[in-house]
Amino acid sequence: MYAHPHLRPGAGSSPPDRTSDIASSSNGAARRWLSHWKPSRLTLRALKPVTYSLMHLTVAITVAYALTRDWRIALGVGVIEPMVQTVAYMLHEKAWSAGSRKQA
Repeated sequence: MYAHPHLRPGAGSSPPDRTSDIASSSNGAARRWLSHWKPSRLTLRALKPVTYSLMHLTVAITVAYALTRDWRIALGVGVIEPMVQTVAYMLHEKAWSAGSRKQA
């Protein structure tokens, strides 16, 4: 009467669907790994400049878009400005290092 033995009433739970079983097991493993993962101080220190860079990029693009209302110009400015800012920062640090060496 029933095509599949697990579909009979009272026969217990139905067999797991293979596709959802594979997806849920990998997601479950990732969730379990992340729930036990505690970032080290070194990881957090390495993550800080990355998140700051992403924030800087987002702010630069947002300000450029607010001024121009053109997303292409905003992306161009948003990508170029942090690169120029990085070079300027390195030159600034070099100048301060040279100045402190002269005083010492």
